[in-house]
Amino acid sequence: MPRMRSIGLTLFIAISLTVLMVVLVLAGLFRLSLGKGFDDYVAKLELTRLDVVEQVLTERYQRHGDWRFIHSQQDLLPGPDFNRPPPPRGADAGPGRLPPRREDRLGLGPRLALFDAQGQLLMGPPEAQGRPRRPIKLEGGEQPIGYMALAPAGGGDILTRQFLASQTRNMLWSVLAAFILSALAAAWLARHFRAPIAALAQSAKQLAAGQLQTRVALERADELGQLARDFNRMAEQLQQFEQSRRQWMADTSHELRTPLTILRAHIEAMNDGVMPMDQRGLTRLQGAVGELDGLVADLYQLARADVGLYEYKPEPIVLASLFEELADRLAHPLRQAGLRLSLHVPAELAVQADPAKIQQLFGNLLSNTLRYTDTGGEIRLSASAQGASVEIILDDSAPGVPDAALPRLFERFYRVDASRSRQYGGSGLGLAICLTIVEGHGGQINAQHSPLGGLRIQIQLPRAPGATTQ
Repeated sequence: MPRMRSIGLTLFIAISLTVLMVVLVLAGLFRLSLGKGFDDYVAKLELTRLDVVEQVLTERYQRHGDWRFIHSQQDLLPGPDFNRPPPPRGADAGPGRLPPRREDRLGLGPRLALFDAQGQLLMGPPEAQGRPRRPIKLEGGEQPIGYMALAPAGGGDILTRQFLASQTRNMLWSVLAAFILSALAAAWLARHFRAPIAALAQSAKQLAAGQLQTRVALERADELGQLARDFNRMAEQLQQFEQSRRQWMADTSHELRTPLTILRAHIEAMNDGVMPMDQRGLTRLQGAVGELDGLVADLYQLARADVGLYEYKPEPIVLASLFEELADRLAHPLRQAGLRLSLHVPAELAVQADPAKIQQLFGNLLSNTLRYTDTGGEIRLSASAQGASVEIILDDSAPGVPDAALPRLFERFYRVDASRSRQYGGSGLGLAICLTIVEGHGGQINAQHSPLGGLRIQIQLPRAPGATTQ
């Protein structure tokens, strides 16, 4: 198993390194931009101080008509006699005569370069190419006759170096401050996420250890808060499932114990000679075995439904035909119980359901009604189309069911303690199986008080395609 690393430490390192890299990159780009920009700024500032040079070069250009008078770097600088009348052409220098001395009061002579109108270098250091240029224009002219530029100062002047060094120090301090602030923010953010994650992890361990009452006390409005709420809902459902499982085991054991106790009592009585081993005694034993077999079959059916092994093969089923068949089958028990059964079902109304399961559904419901309805009562079975569903209502007469018992009728092994109790027989699983069948078809079932004075069972099942809507 790989060694676990704290998510808080990972988050802290990731955020800190990311911020540090971003700050360093930005500082480097800023340093390069500052050096280039400041250098260009200084060069343009120096070019603005070349007014005298531009004036001299413009006047000389007008005298000569072109730039052919430029023979050396000194020719770019103004001399003390630049306001005097021009000498004859070609008389600027001659044998035994020194060229006029030029003044370089600004100290820019070695760096000064001259370009023609096409941008070709005429005189000056080649390093001036690509540098900011100042156009030279004749008075009243629109097009420049040339350009001036300054080569970079060798190593830069003292003020420039001092300025860049100062800015570099400031950037380094800014980088350090940004890194410290980002580290503090990363530490807070890591703790902000690590604490709830640690709480969730600890609660998950407790839940896995069987402590189903575990809950996460985490009130947040973000995704971690939603995760904590989902975790608590999951823990609550697991606790309810565990309680249901234990109740299911207890109820199953109790229900199985009753027929087994009857069987053992009869067998012991026959074995001790208290009860004769005759046909009547064997019939009692057979009845107890049949009750036990029915209970086991119901339990097996519910267990298969719980694990998803309940298979449904739906097909169109005409309800009128189904209910008439059930009425014929129950005609004799109905007469014995003194009950009247009335059907109110459209002739062509059909549901999309599994034939075997739907017969079991209404067989269980009608058997339950026969078992609990008082003699001389009435049973009414009706159906109607409700959009894409079919609503089926089964009403019976007294006795009724208490209000508190209505929502629990479909629980496994639940019995009403008053009139609908064990004395009428049944395992307490019939309505639970009905609920499983209806939900397996994508329908709904619920219990209400009946206007006939007894119980109403209301069922919603999917309507068969093309079935009548009457």
